[in-house]
Amino acid sequence: MKTSRSLLTGLLGALALALPAVTAELGDPAASLQIAEWTKGKPVDLAAGKGKKIFVVEFWATWCGPCRASIPHLTELQKKFKDRDVVFIGVSDEEAGTVKKFVEKMGDKMDYTVAVDNERKTSKGYMTAYGQGGIPTAFIVDKQGRIAWLGHPMGDLEKSLDQVVAGTFDLEKAKKREAVQAKMDEFYTLARKDTEDPKLDKLANEIQAAQLALGAEDGRKFDPAEVRQSVKFQKAASDYQRTLMAGKDEAEIEKLGKRLEELAPRTFKLAEYKEGILLRKVFNDYYLAACGKAGADKLSELGQKLIDAKTTNAGTLNEWAWTILTDEKIKTRDLKLANKLAKAALDASAGKDANILDTYARALFDSGKVTDAIATQKKAMALAENDEARQSLEETLKGYQAKLAAK
Repeated sequence: MKTSRSLLTGLLGALALALPAVTAELGDPAASLQIAEWTKGKPVDLAAGKGKKIFVVEFWATWCGPCRASIPHLTELQKKFKDRDVVFIGVSDEEAGTVKKFVEKMGDKMDYTVAVDNERKTSKGYMTAYGQGGIPTAFIVDKQGRIAWLGHPMGDLEKSLDQVVAGTFDLEKAKKREAVQAKMDEFYTLARKDTEDPKLDKLANEIQAAQLALGAEDGRKFDPAEVRQSVKFQKAASDYQRTLMAGKDEAEIEKLGKRLEELAPRTFKLAEYKEGILLRKVFNDYYLAACGKAGADKLSELGQKLIDAKTTNAGTLNEWAWTILTDEKIKTRDLKLANKLAKAALDASAGKDANILDTYARALFDSGKVTDAIATQKKAMALAENDEARQSLEETLKGYQAKLAAK
């Protein structure tokens, strides 16, 4: 776990996840890999590699965006350390067929060993045992068969691996850093319940003393006052959003809005945040009406509110348009509105976003403008970020072309 994450980011992460109980610590023997199927590469036996090899065991999933973003980095690291007795293993708990299809599609871009967990037994020995609640997470197993490091693959993995390979990695110091992080997580949890809890002062002193003993470290030092303030702000933001979305009286909303302003960090874009919530409220009302629920008789009026919002947030406009076009729960599908929103998103993005072009092409296609949809989809393909995205866009294009040919 990285100790250099920012306090606010760390706080939000700590509050969002209910982490498993920790039953293991750095320096403990690595659990064996209990694998249902080796999807790519040869089977790996950690016990047989003890004293000979170093292993990186990474937990991931095909549906996980950050995991997919980490794959090229892991491939590069495997190439870098290939001749230094380091073996990378990516472990997923998904269906074997799902993992195999994904790995085959990735080809050389995912060039390390990939395996399918056996009923999450491997995950329990690593993720659960070390209190990790999110993926991707990687573990370094040193030549002594111990867990030397754990954290996000895009974090300090390469730096730590260099040290483990060179024999300069300080395991005892890493354990102390991990202990400090555990106390920080405890502080976040207590502060969430009560920012004035007297236990927090004692815990804060322990954390600061431990950091001082460790010496200079990457990242910012722990500031208990800042964490308390962040917790108060998060709660105020949550109260404001919940009250606004519930459609409660203006006086209460205004009161909570002022509280939010008082607690907002100087760098926080409060106006944009409020606008985003208001827009979410407008679309939420429209969506419920379009699904035949509350406010169905005001569907046209609510649709006009979306147009009148005049937001220049391309992502928001694109999300609205795509939902109207594709959500199966919608009973009344307004293609004219979807076209206007998709076009607004296109203009806001200056026509340089493949996903937005894809949405606009769908709006054109559903409106019967097949030729225009094909031309727009080709533009989307030209802007695709990678082969996987391009192939997906091409499949859609073929569907449009087939429709045109059938006319």
